[in-house]
Amino acid sequence: MRLAIEEPEKKLTPDEFFEFQQLVGKTFPDEFRDFYLENNGGYLPESVQPSPLLFSGFIPIKYGRVPIEKTYYDLVDDFPELKNMIPFADDEGGNCFLLSLRDKDYGRIYIWLMDEKELGFVSQSFDEFINALS
Repeated sequence: MRLAIEEPEKKLTPDEFFEFQQLVGKTFPDEFRDFYLENNGGYLPESVQPSPLLFSGFIPIKYGRVPIEKTYYDLVDDFPELKNMIPFADDEGGNCFLLSLRDKDYGRIYIWLMDEKELGFVSQSFDEFINALS
């Protein structure tokens, strides 16, 4: 199902997404790439309130005040165990939803609970995560 997103940042080009992928050094799942080429960050429409999963919004790549790149490096700097876990969204409590690019659980979605410093499983794939928000 297609998810309507409001207030995305500047649209990414395929080359910009490729540069981001090169920066991270990992290949992203196709559904993640396709979503970000269509919606670079943004929020669910108010009609979806209250938000499933206490979802707040998607973090943009490259553009915006705090893009994924900065969020990722800050997170890994503080929590090295989160290497190859890409923060792509946050919840209303300031926790990050993470896409795993690790070999052992590639493509799965987790939430990093900041206060507890704990990783919680959310879904098997990015598509499953998107469907849960619809």
